[in-house]
Amino acid sequence: MSGNTHGLSWFPHFPDKFVSWGQEIHLYEVRRKDDHSQKSRLPYISVNYLANESRYQYARCVAASYHSDQPIIAVGLADGKVGICNFRDTYDSSWEYTPRQQRMCTCLAWNELDANILAIGHDRHRNDTCITIWDIERGVPKETANFFGVGESANSICWDRNHRTVIAGMSQKMIKLFDLRQSNATCQSIQTKTVQGLSVSPNGNYLCSYVDSVITLWDPRNIKSPLRQIQSSKNHLQIAWCPTRTSLLSSLQRDSSYITLYDIRSVDTDNSGEIYHVKRQISPFPARYQHSGKFSFVNCLSWHSRDFERALLLADALNILDFRLPATLHTAHSNRRKLPLLMQRPLYTPASPTSTAATPTQQQPTSSCSTNSGSSLDFSTPGGSPFNVDLLNPELFELDLVDETRQRALEDYGIKPDNKRFGELHLTPYLRNVWSTLNNVYSEDRLTGLKATLGINLGHTSEALMASSRIESQVLQWPEGINNSNKLICYRSEQRDLALQLCGWAFEQELDRFIDQLYANKEYSRAAMICVFHLKIFHACNILSSAADNMRDPSMYRITVIALSSFNADRCSSTWRNQRSSANMQIHDPHLRAVFSFLTMEKDNFDAVLKEEGVSLSDRMAFACKYLSETKLADYVAQQIKAAIDGGDLNGLLLTGESQDGIDILQSYMDTSFDVQTVALVAINYFRQELFEDKRIQYWIASYLDHLNSWGLWEKRAELDIKIESIRPSSRSSRTVFLSCNFCGKSVSNALLDEPRPRSTTTSTNRLSSCPSCRKPLPRCSLCLMHMGTMVNMSNGETPTTTPDVPGWQTKPFSKWFSWCQTCRHGGHTEHIMQWFKQNSECPVSSCNCRCFDMDGTKPNTLRDIS
Repeated sequence: MSGNTHGLSWFPHFPDKFVSWGQEIHLYEVRRKDDHSQKSRLPYISVNYLANESRYQYARCVAASYHSDQPIIAVGLADGKVGICNFRDTYDSSWEYTPRQQRMCTCLAWNELDANILAIGHDRHRNDTCITIWDIERGVPKETANFFGVGESANSICWDRNHRTVIAGMSQKMIKLFDLRQSNATCQSIQTKTVQGLSVSPNGNYLCSYVDSVITLWDPRNIKSPLRQIQSSKNHLQIAWCPTRTSLLSSLQRDSSYITLYDIRSVDTDNSGEIYHVKRQISPFPARYQHSGKFSFVNCLSWHSRDFERALLLADALNILDFRLPATLHTAHSNRRKLPLLMQRPLYTPASPTSTAATPTQQQPTSSCSTNSGSSLDFSTPGGSPFNVDLLNPELFELDLVDETRQRALEDYGIKPDNKRFGELHLTPYLRNVWSTLNNVYSEDRLTGLKATLGINLGHTSEALMASSRIESQVLQWPEGINNSNKLICYRSEQRDLALQLCGWAFEQELDRFIDQLYANKEYSRAAMICVFHLKIFHACNILSSAADNMRDPSMYRITVIALSSFNADRCSSTWRNQRSSANMQIHDPHLRAVFSFLTMEKDNFDAVLKEEGVSLSDRMAFACKYLSETKLADYVAQQIKAAIDGGDLNGLLLTGESQDGIDILQSYMDTSFDVQTVALVAINYFRQELFEDKRIQYWIASYLDHLNSWGLWEKRAELDIKIESIRPSSRSSRTVFLSCNFCGKSVSNALLDEPRPRSTTTSTNRLSSCPSCRKPLPRCSLCLMHMGTMVNMSNGETPTTTPDVPGWQTKPFSKWFSWCQTCRHGGHTEHIMQWFKQNSECPVSSCNCRCFDMDGTKPNTLRDIS
């Protein structure tokens, strides 16, 4: 692939083929996962290079057709020529169309129902049309019925879901609909500047378009007015609907490394059809690349027509990646009740003619750029179209994660990390172990990982000098009765002793007490393993023998005791070593497997123990600190950090501590488990200083706070806010939310709060009903029509409370506060608004049809009297 790539696209009826274009046009085929026959032509996706098209260079636009017999594309060039390419050596002159007046081809759109029909858009020419409908089977179009838009330009073009109407953005100022079912195509138009990126959603309910930073949603059946406008902070580069979801809209923004997703939803209360959207941003790049500078921006996206939420990405106009969205778990819309877990299902895709003969067990090859590896769960739609969701834990479909998260929030999960409290919470053993490990590592208001404690890869910094104490080596003596010619070397230093303590192990003089504690906690096999690691083999036998007396099935412990009591390394090591590999398959306890691996080691090769994943990372790291040399220990730490990032294992924070690697571990865990609660609380409790301001951490915290708000857990939210404020720098920013005047734009509330002298009641009342800066009146209440700020209902004996230091504005009853709708901006006194919506659902302003309360989970008949 030479030069930069401008765009790419999947073929709708060839799920393993895609095309990319730039200086040249290339055709690729995605390999199957088991195909390793030759080196891939692309670095980040395994593909076979099939063909290229060199006749059409520097294509302005390319569209993949819906033909099912062969991959065909349409290519639009800068001189206006449009060519049809099937990547064969034969050349057909009838497959080229040149407009009468030379100008740039701007857009192309194939008809999905009739694959031979192509809609073409050109730039403006005063004596020529800008839209052409071409049936490639009938040759170059010549009939006048195939040309539209004289003296106009086509900015974007698409077909409606019936594939009989062409929708085009014209001349940067209007959208036109051309109905081709009549001999003289009728035209319907609407004035708008959002004419770029026209596209119809898979369910046919929405038409989208954009200009600059504004996305507009239309109803293609009634395009008189937009359904909704979505404003973003950056200009849009491309928008596209996900074909396997009903209404998921994706957006790429200029100079951005994120994909913005808008889940378009509708509130069907009383058939109002109110439209709203749920927005989220995701980074498509693997966690290990997000801060490496390897990928900067996303330039192009192409959704796969069949595989669920799978897309091709073009990064930095050079690298092509195969990406799949993290599985989306939706919840029912309710603020007051339990939110059930709903797994989003794909749309049914009709089988193509080429795949009708395939058996139900056949699946299309898929590829993912995700750094995590795991088994895929296969789901089948009613039509038998399979799709894969990678990296999903099967427990996600058995447990209600939302209900679990809410229950933990009610139990103050993560507010005050305490090992004793974790035993009372509804936590999995994995999470309980993670929090316990973090509490051990956290000291002196800092989460210091073993990497920094041991001084690994710190260079010549002050931390490295502090960690560079003298390391002592000692040859350990095996117990009496055990002959072993292998010398077992133990390493000691102040930093290693501290690392052992952070891993939860005790010093030599307190080892017996530590073992007794493990025995009391019924961790028999772990206690025996640590005894063997300290060469207290007979003590381990006593522990297992005593434990066997208290167990229903003591056979494994009894056999282990017999094996350990008769162990002689010089005489039995070769025999034990030969039997260990087969016996390990039958020993289910990982601690016992580690015991036999340690006793049958060859010289100083401890790989079998260090790779025993059933043993906790803290125990393996403690073993490594005891028996590995400096070089091997540094390599092992780096290896485990990488494994933790790739697998999303929170236990890896034991090694990284508060660092960028630690944030990458949190991100990877979030991608695989969807547990934003744990990720946010870990960040709040253990990540301080400048790392707390990382964008990912702030996004997790904001998401979790939104969850608390949606459940109405205001007190829990407030406790977290207080905890977060204690972490942030002491310098507080100025007030950012205030009431502003419609005329001068200055703050109304701040000016009154800063009033140094108390005034009379009359003066204060008049001042409260007008802007303190320009003296213009404040807006009127929609119901009582009095200016906002006016003291009302005084005849009922209600008098505002006053204090010597606070002006009347601050002491007004809550029922007289300002309240307004965030959609239509109409409002009034809180008391009047609440009374209105107890009996009505629409806005009280007569000319407004906004259903203000339909967006909220609170029902009007459950409103309390707050006056």
